[in-house]
Amino acid sequence: MVEIKDFTEISSVSQVRFSPDGRCLAFVVQKPDLEKNNYSSSLWLWEKDTGKSRELTRDNKDPKYLWLDSENLLYPGYPSRYYEKRIQEGEPWTIIYRINLKTGGRQEFCKIPLNVKTLERAGEDLFVLTAQFNGRLPDLHALKDNPGLRQKAVEEIRESRNYEEIDEIPIWGDGAGFISRQRNRLYLYTRKKGKPTPLTDEYTDVDLVRIKENRILIVSKRYKGVLTHPGIYVYDIKTGKMENLLPEDRYVIFHADFLGDQIVFIGTEKKTGLLTDNPKFYRIEKGEVKLWADPDISVRDTVGYDCKYGEGIAFKVFEEKLYFVSTGERSSFLKCMDSRGNLSSLTGDNGAVHDFDLSPEGIAFCGLRGMGLQELYLLKGGEEKQLTYFNKDYLSKKKIVPAETMVFKNNGFNVHYVVLKPGDFDPSRKYPALLYIHGGAKVLYGPVFFHEMQVLANRGFFVIYGNPRGSDGQGSFFARLQGHYGEPDYKDMMKAMDTALELYPQIDKERLGVAGGSYGGIMTNWIIGHTNRFKCAVSQRSICNMISTIGTADNGYNFVREQMDSDPWSNLEKLWEQSPLKYAPNIKTPLLLIHSEQDYRCHYTESIQLFTALKYFGVETKVLFIRGENHGLSRTGRPKQRIRRLKEIVDWLEKHLK
Repeated sequence: MVEIKDFTEISSVSQVRFSPDGRCLAFVVQKPDLEKNNYSSSLWLWEKDTGKSRELTRDNKDPKYLWLDSENLLYPGYPSRYYEKRIQEGEPWTIIYRINLKTGGRQEFCKIPLNVKTLERAGEDLFVLTAQFNGRLPDLHALKDNPGLRQKAVEEIRESRNYEEIDEIPIWGDGAGFISRQRNRLYLYTRKKGKPTPLTDEYTDVDLVRIKENRILIVSKRYKGVLTHPGIYVYDIKTGKMENLLPEDRYVIFHADFLGDQIVFIGTEKKTGLLTDNPKFYRIEKGEVKLWADPDISVRDTVGYDCKYGEGIAFKVFEEKLYFVSTGERSSFLKCMDSRGNLSSLTGDNGAVHDFDLSPEGIAFCGLRGMGLQELYLLKGGEEKQLTYFNKDYLSKKKIVPAETMVFKNNGFNVHYVVLKPGDFDPSRKYPALLYIHGGAKVLYGPVFFHEMQVLANRGFFVIYGNPRGSDGQGSFFARLQGHYGEPDYKDMMKAMDTALELYPQIDKERLGVAGGSYGGIMTNWIIGHTNRFKCAVSQRSICNMISTIGTADNGYNFVREQMDSDPWSNLEKLWEQSPLKYAPNIKTPLLLIHSEQDYRCHYTESIQLFTALKYFGVETKVLFIRGENHGLSRTGRPKQRIRRLKEIVDWLEKHLK
């Protein structure tokens, strides 16, 4: 059966990239390491000539890499003791190594005096990179010829770690900590020169970079005080001129790229759209923004699963077409759009696509197919070929409970859910059941492998999870909850529970639980304040008070104002009406709260408030705080902390439902 710590046996593939000649695929394999309590990362190569994969590096410092040419790869490596000491003092360095695919030999390629985040090649010895920049800290590199002043600066940096100066919002970012005055800055770099040349100033934050010939397309925002939405710029490498094509704070931009001789972008107009709306496709022609297409579809992979690590790309231009990942009713797909706005789907309704790349050899992608785990696939001529089998042994020795789809009508929509039967299912027995609510709200659950759900099913629970109003995959109107959280979505969730009870008479209606994280945590808090049908609940990384969260969440001032359709200064009562904390006097359901100490998306004070209220009203409740983790604990947290979290959930459910 699937056990709590089994996820540590599962590998994940990501960052698949074709070599320039298209004959090889490089990709990253990551896997939890329970002994070290972190994640191992290694660089692998699949070769067309042999049809086999081989490991190139092991235990990478950083999983990012770059093709230098068809025989050589660049990747960040561990610094020597000398440079490690300087890094600890506050002097940024990134050491880049080159590995030759034919000989296997590796050597240092360059030392870049920055904390590099992205690296792209723009010429024979020319690179475009982005790097973390903090305008408050002294530049130790500039003081290398003055040891006395440098030592004073080192002491200043060391002392500054005891304080935080904040003069901007957001004050922090989940997974990043305090971010005031920190920017992702753009640079040009040549090995011969050695010193990077900044292209953006200390207040500009770069989101995306694309290179074509001598032009750099940049999506960035320049701000002081309050974060804005980005604009689009083009930098000419030959002339050194920066041109603003799209002013900042007009659009929420998902992607921008060169498409032939045009520049296109995908975004939502700030004045007319919501953050939850599906974006539109635009062209920029002679300084004007023109609509390219409006298919009302998702443009990312939002299928929820908890065995995916590493980064992936969601967009790429190839042979005058824009390729991207899109999420439908229960799966994510590869799609492409030509210059005329004609849209086509390239993959079927069979799981999730996380990352991809293209060449004349076909489309390589990392994905889950059916109830399998993440592997590397090649799509050519409409047929998918599996290239890797990292998780074959795991799947062969575990009892994987199949996902059964459950679709019902509500609010005029087809609402899609998934049901897992208990692993020891006997039609003559009665079983407890758990209604599980996803985060987002604009993501979705599909019939794919989900470790946590498999654990719960193998422990003897029916698990019901799916996509109420607010979820992705059915257009912008379906995803809109603005000012109405806890209304259509709540009705869909209760209808899902009712439908499951009708279809599966083996569910014991007296032993029902409800659980969720993030948005799912908000709705768990809301549900137990509006019904007593559930015998216990688990609320993770949640919010209970919309009034307080506007000032504590990293995106609170944007999220609350837009999604709750109010703020404390214009309509305090409306925010309180949409706050689960208001309904605490109604709660009788035993509640387990789980929160990470460094969760800046939904601050841990939210769980403290609800915990205090329930203790005040005499309701059984408990909080598990997990130190050193952020909002992504259940998916990318340290392995031991993930195990403790899931054990707490299982123990709580078994205590109250069995």
